[in-house]
Amino acid sequence: MAWWKKLSIFIGVSVVIGGIVAWSVLTFVELDIYAPLYVDNCGSCHGGEMEGTSQSIALIGTKLAGGDTVAELQESIRRGHPQLGVPAFAADLTDVEVKGLAIYIGERRLGQRFTDFRFDSEVNVPDDIQVSEEHNFRIETVATELDPLIFSIEPLPDGSLIVSEKERGLSIVSPEGEQGALIQGTPATGSSFDIMGVQYGSGWLLDVATHPNYEENGWVYLHYTHLCGDPCGASVVAYSMNRLDRGRIVDGAWVDVETIWQAPQEFYQATPDTGAGGRIAFDNDGHVYLSVGIKSSDGTADSTAQNLNKPYGKIHRVNDDGSIPIDNPFVEGPASSYKTAEFTRQSIWTYGHRSPQGLEWHPERETVWNSEMGPRGGDELNELLPGRNYGWPFFSLGLEYSGSHVERHKINALEFDATEVEQTLVDITPSPAISSFAFYTGDRFASWYQNVLIGSLKGSSLFRMVFEGNKILHKETLIKDLARIRDVEVGYDGLVYLLLENEAGSSIVKLVPSDGLATVSQR
Repeated sequence: MAWWKKLSIFIGVSVVIGGIVAWSVLTFVELDIYAPLYVDNCGSCHGGEMEGTSQSIALIGTKLAGGDTVAELQESIRRGHPQLGVPAFAADLTDVEVKGLAIYIGERRLGQRFTDFRFDSEVNVPDDIQVSEEHNFRIETVATELDPLIFSIEPLPDGSLIVSEKERGLSIVSPEGEQGALIQGTPATGSSFDIMGVQYGSGWLLDVATHPNYEENGWVYLHYTHLCGDPCGASVVAYSMNRLDRGRIVDGAWVDVETIWQAPQEFYQATPDTGAGGRIAFDNDGHVYLSVGIKSSDGTADSTAQNLNKPYGKIHRVNDDGSIPIDNPFVEGPASSYKTAEFTRQSIWTYGHRSPQGLEWHPERETVWNSEMGPRGGDELNELLPGRNYGWPFFSLGLEYSGSHVERHKINALEFDATEVEQTLVDITPSPAISSFAFYTGDRFASWYQNVLIGSLKGSSLFRMVFEGNKILHKETLIKDLARIRDVEVGYDGLVYLLLENEAGSSIVKLVPSDGLATVSQR
């Protein structure tokens, strides 16, 4: 189908369902606003595709004199390099245009295009040994032909993996890579539709995680978007909202189900689950954390992530049985049950989040961390401190898709002090659309111990980040251009498992050490 026909359908559907999809219309109508800006100001010298001309060097595939971070590219654009014949643009371009150009060039240097989500890219798992700074490894395929719309994997002690597929349900993949039958009795799921490479829908199964004492109690926690059904009325996209249940898997069935966290019906939305968040993490003190994204219908004027009376754009914390911890930062008075609006406020741990994609407990610092997608740039890795504000949508190091700074408090005529924002540990700009991550705590890759292993969707790469406390020291790309990495997990066997999302069928692979280095556990 021609792109303009797809766009027409996209706009038509978006007008009907509003919210996040309506916001996405802006994204696709404009496509990439920085492409013409680049052509007008840089293309005649550096080439329309940054390939270089007789007048100036290529901007891709070459080392740049002024550096290639977004900050360095901004400085080069503003000041130029007179000794190289490169003019300064400080007087001709606004600060936001300079930053947008820097992000655009940075994306292209990484092989990324703004409108390419890589969902239909062919996946080729390399056969050769992958060489990295600390450990060499092989990438071995575990399972193939999973549903295209997958979300998470959870390792089990016997070497098998629980798999959540958004529209199909839960299943278990054996250590030999065989996917079993669907587990009976899991929540009803919705359906999705694809527009220009983006999947929209509601009623998705999201993260699945075992309780820290799973081998004793058998509890499995499932984060999903609960379908409201008839009480909420009819809509093109069904009304849904994040919910956390726990249950046990016994003889292929989901049993002993208890609801741990649920928002009141007033917060259910007829908007897609694309921005629903949906991850789970446990700490060492009997608490469970869950991420809820910006599942809201307020469009570009949305400020619900800053509203402590609404559940969206928050990380929530409850006891593992669903009760409210009395030391949560916004508890005032008696703890409430999950059927009340007060419960929503009392369960908030942090706020000001956009699209939380990963959520993990740091075993050494004993804090919960999250990974989060920004808009155009501004992907983040955060240490989540109780009661703190992480900025969205009043502050971000990325740019709005429209090309402006992120400062929606001005749209809403609200006062806001950006110095109150808890700053990210790592600003990942250009944005590879980071996904989930894991702290490596196994014994097969000893030199990676407690490093962050973080995946990406558009970037299709796996990164390793080394921290001292909460200060980043080093970053390495372990795998480049593999596939959309939806989930990253460390198995009981100490191997690293990746869930690869693809239109032709998703798959699971694992990283196996091949360098013969010592694998002495540091735990």
